[in-house]
Amino acid sequence: MQILTVLSAIESIEFSVAKLYEWFSEVFSNDREASGFFFRLAMQERSHANMVAFSKGMVRRSPTEFSSIDFDMALVDDLLQKVTDFRTQHPQPSLVQALDFAMAIEGHAAEGIHRSTIIQSNPDVSNMINSLAKADKEHFKLLKDYAKKIQRRTKIAG
Repeated sequence: MQILTVLSAIESIEFSVAKLYEWFSEVFSNDREASGFFFRLAMQERSHANMVAFSKGMVRRSPTEFSSIDFDMALVDDLLQKVTDFRTQHPQPSLVQALDFAMAIEGHAAEGIHRSTIIQSNPDVSNMINSLAKADKEHFKLLKDYAKKIQRRTKIAG
């Protein structure tokens, strides 16, 4: 598969997750903390999409430096469908549902498998890919920590 096709798929993932987090920010607009938390994640995801767009520009400028790669586009399709399905099935998710789903998305195979695949195509892009990987791990940790905080707050209020 051509590297530009893979990068476009990754860009779609980043934008889809950004839109999901923006939606969560709107859904929880009455909870300033939760809304702000998801808004910050959305902006970070948009930043990731911009990094991928920059990488696409690198490939376009030097296409011969990138080899074709094996990539399972079904993983991308699965993740994008999961986001669509969640939004359809949970028009007003609870904060716990939103956090659980966000952690599932951040841990989805499509969020990670692309990294090694792209590095195989051109090791010179490894810094950008490793930055995305680090950011995804940070997102998962932020989500997990925030979910624990919400659980403690719920137990105290209950």
